[in-house]
Amino acid sequence: MSVPIVETPKELKDFIKDYKSCFSKKQYNHFKNLVTGLIVSDKKNIQEINDCFDYSNQSSMNRFVNGNWNMETVNNIAINQAKQYYGKLTQGILICDPTFLHKTGKKMEKANYHHSGKTKKKEWGHFLVNTMFYNEKIHFPIRADIYLRKEDSDENNPYLRLRDIFINQIHYAIRQGLPIKLIMADAGLQAEYVCQEIKSLGLEYVIGARITTKISIKKQKRITIKEYLDSLSKKDYSRFKIDGEKFYIHTVEVYNRKIGKELLIITYKKNDDCIKIYTSNILNKSDEVLMHILLKRWNIEVVHRDEKQHLGLEDYQVRKFGGIQRVVLVVLVAYVVLILNASRQCFLHCFYRKLKTIGEGCRYFRLIATKGRRWIRKMAREMREFANILNRFVFVKNAKV
Repeated sequence: MSVPIVETPKELKDFIKDYKSCFSKKQYNHFKNLVTGLIVSDKKNIQEINDCFDYSNQSSMNRFVNGNWNMETVNNIAINQAKQYYGKLTQGILICDPTFLHKTGKKMEKANYHHSGKTKKKEWGHFLVNTMFYNEKIHFPIRADIYLRKEDSDENNPYLRLRDIFINQIHYAIRQGLPIKLIMADAGLQAEYVCQEIKSLGLEYVIGARITTKISIKKQKRITIKEYLDSLSKKDYSRFKIDGEKFYIHTVEVYNRKIGKELLIITYKKNDDCIKIYTSNILNKSDEVLMHILLKRWNIEVVHRDEKQHLGLEDYQVRKFGGIQRVVLVVLVAYVVLILNASRQCFLHCFYRKLKTIGEGCRYFRLIATKGRRWIRKMAREMREFANILNRFVFVKNAKV
């Protein structure tokens, strides 16, 4: 049985109210409850969220999710919130990575068999192309588009290759005024025309490369990246220790016939058999700097994990494709709201502690939403008791106050 939500936390309402202009009064109430429910409810599907707010039935929420409200405007507001909250953003990285959303319902529109990066098999579900902005101060998702196979496309949802979705997301981020300097993506999004498009925008890139790609080194005969990789020995790699982990990296300038001069980057982590290969138009950085840049790509994997584990990205049980797209967008909004709230928790200042993860944010607001702010204030009068409550319900074992 769902734990009832007695109130929407004020901190959440402060950010959600910026979306009022997108909806009618009734629609806005549904939107507010959906964002709140994705953050604080134990189960993240429409029925469970509906039950948390003690509605008699879920038909109204379903009609809202499948309604015709403007997704583009909602997405724009989420990005503007991040820009305004942090003032003038410093230059950052646009990271794009597809992720697979496992589903079991065979009647979900546009669901199909796609290759799962986790199981390395074709599985049933939706394939999401996710893009995020990252700099040293903040990271947040920018856009999420569902890739459709040709047989699932239609007049309203035309077929686009993964790489074309990637390019569209780059242009969208630029239109939003985000100060992007570098683009990062994996090999599934690499293509000559993609690299040329990024270069035409005056941006740097680090993109995964296939081992079958042919390159020329020092004007010699072209060979595949695999042939070059097989010729390397351990002494050809530089070694760096970062955050207690040992990484190995090898770089060499190469010539790609359709792109021009690039840097080939080959890297792996100690005790990990997975060798990662990238090409880049960054030609003037040291191996150590490049290694630090490569590690930043992991941030989008963290976003995927948090969206699935804490915000119910895979838990939707909506059948219509428009509704599925809207739920995915509201997950993005919920993520941005949590990121912007992370440094604003007045109750935690007395412990010199901030909410550091999406999971902590969800658990903290669940405590407020299900117990009520009045109860929280009462408990907070006794510091030791309040600390015990936070350690039990909010923080993980190695991060207690």
